[in-house]
Amino acid sequence: MFVKDILKQSIKLLKDGGIENPQLDAEVLLSYILNKDRGHLYIFPDYVLSEDENSRYRALIDKRLEHTPISYLTGHKEFMSLDFKVNSNVLIPRPETELLVETVCKSRSNTPLRPSQEGNDAGSKVLDLGTGSGAIAVSLAKYNPNFSILATDVSMSALLIARENAVHNDVINRVSFIQTDLFDGVSTNYKFDWVVSNPPYIPTGDLPSLPEEIRKYEPILALDGGADGLDVIKRIIENAFMFLKPSGHLAIEIGYGQSDDVQRIADEIGKYSDYDVIKDYSGIPRVFCCKVKI
Repeated sequence: MFVKDILKQSIKLLKDGGIENPQLDAEVLLSYILNKDRGHLYIFPDYVLSEDENSRYRALIDKRLEHTPISYLTGHKEFMSLDFKVNSNVLIPRPETELLVETVCKSRSNTPLRPSQEGNDAGSKVLDLGTGSGAIAVSLAKYNPNFSILATDVSMSALLIARENAVHNDVINRVSFIQTDLFDGVSTNYKFDWVVSNPPYIPTGDLPSLPEEIRKYEPILALDGGADGLDVIKRIIENAFMFLKPSGHLAIEIGYGQSDDVQRIADEIGKYSDYDVIKDYSGIPRVFCCKVKI
């Protein structure tokens, strides 16, 4: 079939199947099969797909109709202008999490990110809890040449993907990985300038209402934050100060409506000051940041 014909057919299939962005998804998947950018599809609409290309493309369309996420079908997701490999063992990196990375990179200043100028905070050590695909750890290392990062995850399958991404983005020399549940395998003798995390924060009762492509395909372990969504966040705040240098910083991604509760938890621990809640581009409080009291 011609590109223009199979594309038109696939867009209709996806639209009729209730897929939210049928044209974009059809284009992305065909571009992936042909190993070309999306513009190529319209520059060469009369390209005839080989039997193999046609078969593989139709298989992907069928999987997309089952609501398999695009990123799992292509095996890639862009984050912080970097390419990350992903599979069903890791949460797909979200744009909201870029705000957490930017917060650390800018050290809460208002200076726009300029990758070639990063690394002013010489020798900073970062602990990334629940690294998943490694999106946070790898991005921090990539944008901050003087950062060294220790990334943890309870899932070995996730750590293998994270390590691949560190290699893929040329930062493996500055990112280390250990399999452990949050802080359990980290010595308090080793102090960090930053503890960062995008923890599970969705209340258990809200999981059934998530879009099908999230609840059916993405790892529940990376989503389920307990009854109120705060179980893991509370554990992090309760322990982070023991792993931070004096005036070291903690930065956590949080969910909708959780900012007051998170600040209350920090108050109860009594080890933190200088609270800062950064809103995402939708105006939702998204990152809680604080520092250890001296």
